[in-house]
Amino acid sequence: MKTIYVKYYDPREIFPDEVISQLTDEEIINECFRAFKCADEGHALTVYANTMCTWSTLLDDSADVQAFIKEAYEHIKAYDLDWLEQNFT
Repeated sequence: MKTIYVKYYDPREIFPDEVISQLTDEEIINECFRAFKCADEGHALTVYANTMCTWSTLLDDSADVQAFIKEAYEHIKAYDLDWLEQNFT
């Protein structure tokens, strides 16, 4: 069941412009990614459909969320839109 919701906010949505260039990868991962488990797939789909953010996805209950976040962040840094559109839209 896909009930784990993961979302990413662009740092420009969270931090002042003058701070962004000083952020570490760890700070961006900790502040820009959010993940939580929804009660059921219906709730997960509703949250997914109605949340405004840069990137988001639903993961299977058995997914390694931290590994997904790290991989997604590497693709964000590389501006790999193909991967992001397939895995994190």
